[in-house]
Amino acid sequence: MDRSEMRRLVEKVTSLPTLPGSVTRITKMLDDTDTTAAEVGREIEKDQVLSAKVLKLVNSGFYGFSQPISTIQHAMVLLGFNVVKTLVLSTSVLDMMSNSMAGLWQHSLACARTCAIIARFLDLDDPEEISVTGLLHDLGKVVLESNVKEVFDPVITLVKEKDMLFYKAEEEVMEITHATVGGWLLDQWQLPGQLVEPIMYHHDFHPSRTHALRTGVVHLADILVRAEGFGSGGDRRIPVLSEEAMKVMGLDVDDVKEIMEEMTDEMRDMMR
Repeated sequence: MDRSEMRRLVEKVTSLPTLPGSVTRITKMLDDTDTTAAEVGREIEKDQVLSAKVLKLVNSGFYGFSQPISTIQHAMVLLGFNVVKTLVLSTSVLDMMSNSMAGLWQHSLACARTCAIIARFLDLDDPEEISVTGLLHDLGKVVLESNVKEVFDPVITLVKEKDMLFYKAEEEVMEITHATVGGWLLDQWQLPGQLVEPIMYHHDFHPSRTHALRTGVVHLADILVRAEGFGSGGDRRIPVLSEEAMKVMGLDVDDVKEIMEEMTDEMRDMMR
């Protein structure tokens, strides 16, 4: 399968999952600067299934709130419009993720929590928004597995036969990676660049990109979670840490050790 044919397949995928009418209405409200958190909360709560899914995600461990979040409006206040919009749009994909590749859901949760730790360490704005990029960084794998198994299954086979990094096997088979597919899907959903870019380029860091700092956070979190064996990204290898990403974040080896210690403590708490 050549690159152009793969692109056509992926373009079909980027229209999935189909968004129900309630989600379309909610996302339009979230895009309206005059909309209040209370109005959005009431609209989400009209859809009991969607409301339950969003609250389950908010309380699933990757944000680490000490007290349960029981209402959508409370979630709106704590997390902000972009995060809630992303969770609303992603509920169906995340449902698939929990039934997808073994260990992928746990890996994604751990990456989300680690993104928040790094963001706090760097004193960045919106650590909750950065953590949602960690949660979704591998959603392209779910979309590919669910919709184009004819090219995804050979990737799995190649990873096992050659003990390769997952994204390297994807490049060999498909000429694109799950990161690109995930970025295309989020772009299709009209999410802002600070959410799309870190997902699209977490395996291809470049310091000149608009959201290089956030991309570096997701890149580092993915590597640390793999190194500590929390869940599985579909392979047994650990990608090379980008020196340029470390420079952009202003981190050294001692900083990474400190982050890893906090990560290990929080993972124990999250698993409980």
